[in-house]
Amino acid sequence: MEHGQLVAAATAAAAALVGEMAKDTWASVRSLAARLFRHAGPEEEERQLTRLDTDQAQAAALDPAVLRDRWSRRLLTLVEDFPEAAETLAELASRRQEDPQPGVNQSASNNTGSVIQIGRDNSGSLNTERR
Repeated sequence: MEHGQLVAAATAAAAALVGEMAKDTWASVRSLAARLFRHAGPEEEERQLTRLDTDQAQAAALDPAVLRDRWSRRLLTLVEDFPEAAETLAELASRRQEDPQPGVNQSASNNTGSVIQIGRDNSGSLNTERR
């Protein structure tokens, strides 16, 4: 894997880790992370899992961007030191779900009176004719 691909994979993998910290699927992502850390040996695996567990326990109080950056750097360093871990990193990166875009869907149909919709970035038209 080229360096640019490693950076992208580490970034995506870190986003997957941080994104899953507060979800029911955390245990499976943690297990995959453990497999990744195992490439560096049992002591390093334990050290990184302790760090990961600490961050997971505090995830609600920590800035997700800071966590993603922290884990991206750690994962990139690991794969640079242990290139055979790149496949596991890619597997973790593939767990990254796209963040849903926040939004509101408003509609009004077959109304006989006034309709007022308030929100940001409204588009469309309002037909006030009676049918």
